[in-house]
Formats: sequence, structure tokens, C-alpha cells
Amino acid sequence: MTNVINNHYLISKKARDVVADVLGYEIEKLQIKPVSGGYSRNRRSVVGRDDTWVFVKEVDTTLLPNGGKEEKWWLKKDNLCVGALNKIAPEFVPEWSRLELGGHVLIMPAYIKEDGWLWQLPKYIKLQNKYIEAVLNVTKKLETVNFKDSEIKKMQLQPYFRDKIGYDEGFDQIIKSKTVRNKLLEKFVSLKNVYPESDQLKYDQVIILFNNKNELKEFKNIATNLTKQPNDCFGLCDVRSDNIAYNTNTGQIKLVDWNWASFTPKNFGSTEFLIDMARQGVDIKAWFNSINIELLVTLIGYWLKSCINKPLAPGNNLRDMQAISAANALSIYNLIK
Repeated sequence: MTNVINNHYLISKKARDVVADVLGYEIEKLQIKPVSGGYSRNRRSVVGRDDTWVFVKEVDTTLLPNGGKEEKWWLKKDNLCVGALNKIAPEFVPEWSRLELGGHVLIMPAYIKEDGWLWQLPKYIKLQNKYIEAVLNVTKKLETVNFKDSEIKKMQLQPYFRDKIGYDEGFDQIIKSKTVRNKLLEKFVSLKNVYPESDQLKYDQVIILFNNKNELKEFKNIATNLTKQPNDCFGLCDVRSDNIAYNTNTGQIKLVDWNWASFTPKNFGSTEFLIDMARQGVDIKAWFNSINIELLVTLIGYWLKSCINKPLAPGNNLRDMQAISAANALSIYNLIK
């Protein structure tokens, strides 16, 4: 579930020149490493030498529609959020970030494995539990963060995701369109042929769901209830292991990719994170009380609708991730109800 890594995804020569200047090294002495995971169309690399490393994200306007205007804003928002949070919750974000090259390049500290940092679910069960507890603790603390109205406007943190997914009409399209249902059937049959046998039941549950119009209508009503929940909790809005640095020595958490940050209903971050943990094979029953049920159901319809869209780019597995996440969200719901 990672992007294809090749030179297409490494940062450009221009970006490397900028990083060399920021770090004070000659460019020939810098090492550049690819970054796996994630679903961005931006170029990304870890760059540095010895004990000095940075993470670099670059908007390449030659590869993106509309000159990368949207992606440039995302880098700007990411930079603004890191700066604002460093004043009120510095323990959860990178210590600094810089926008360079006219807003095309974002640079921040790299949290590397040599310093005890992990960018994935730990392998050992005891450490997995500590990891999950640590992330959930961070998401709940972030929900209490407050910003001035001027800061909210500047960073565009106005509530967005609740209504985006609550009024998405994903369930409506599945109910009304045989074409959509056939595309979904084709999608999940293909997943059954590729992914582990342990996930087969989850995919079968989805196939049964989109042929059950009564349950789909029930889910549609639940999704409508999500839009009635207050949007008063701040969050990253993309809490999954690709965006989480976990220090196995200290238990510290650093969250990155703040370009989708927003105010949401309670337990938005913990719900999306626990779905991601279930997608990676973790038994999350112990944390069911951290799940927003209305959000859980709403995400099923949103991801099912999205997973049959065209891929973002060759080698990008976002659509498969959305389909698998929908299957895991449904599986969780079936265990809770």
C-alpha cells in the first residue's frame, strides 16, 4: 500500500539546491532518500547527511493540473498550522517548518529510524497497544485546542469534512445506480483476488451491503445524523500511520501533513485512526468507545463512492486504500451494533 518509488517522486535539482542552502552543505555532499507510503502527487524526499536530516515536499507544477495551485495552498496551510501549533501544542508537531522556492517546497525536520522514530504500526503487540494509546491521547488533546477567529480564517480551519462526507450522497448513488453497484462489485472482486485471505469476509460484507437497499437507506439516515453534530473539535483530519512519527524510546508522537486540518465533530481523528489500525490487522475492540458511530457509517458511503474514481496518478494506490478502509469500517460497525 505504498507509492511506486522511482526518480519521478524524488525532489528536483532546484529543490535540492534550496535544501543544501538551508542546511549549509554543498549539494554534492547531501544524500537523498525516497519516501514510501502516502498518496500525494507531490515529490517527497528525506535529505541530509550525518546526523542532520530534513523531510522535503515539493509541488512540481509540470506534473499537476492547474499549475499545482491546490497543492501549493496545501503546503502553505501545512506550514501555517505547524507554526501556530508550535505556540500552543509543540509536543505534537515538527519543531519548525519552512516554505521555500516561492511556496513550491516545504522543509521540516525528518524523524528517522536511527533516532528511534517509527512511521508505521509497530510489529510487537505490546508496543502496538502503547502506540495506539499514545495516538488516541494526542487526537483527544488536539480536540481541545482553540485558535483566534483570525487564525482560523488565515489557516482555513473552518468546518469542512463533516458536511463534505455527510452530504456526499455516496449511499444514494449506490442505491439508485446499477452502474455504480456493478463497478463496486468489480472492484471488490478484484481486491479478493489480490489481498490476503484474512480480509475476504470483510469484502464479502461490502458486496452484501451494496445489494441490500434497506440497510443502505438506514446508513443514509445515519449519515444525515452526522451533519447534526457540532463542529467544535480541532484535528489533523488525516490520522493514519503514514502521517504519524512514533518514538519507540520516548513514546512521543509527532503528526505531519496538516493541509486538511479542520474543526470536526468529536472523535473524528480517533475514528479514522482506528479504521486505519483495523485495516492493518489490529483488533481494536478495546477502543470502540473512541469511535464516532455516525462518522464510521458515513465514511463507508464516502469511501465506496470514491474508490471507483480514476487513480490520482500511475502507481498511486489511494483508490484501493479507500475501498479497503470502507470494508474495515463496515466490519467495525457490524461488530459494534
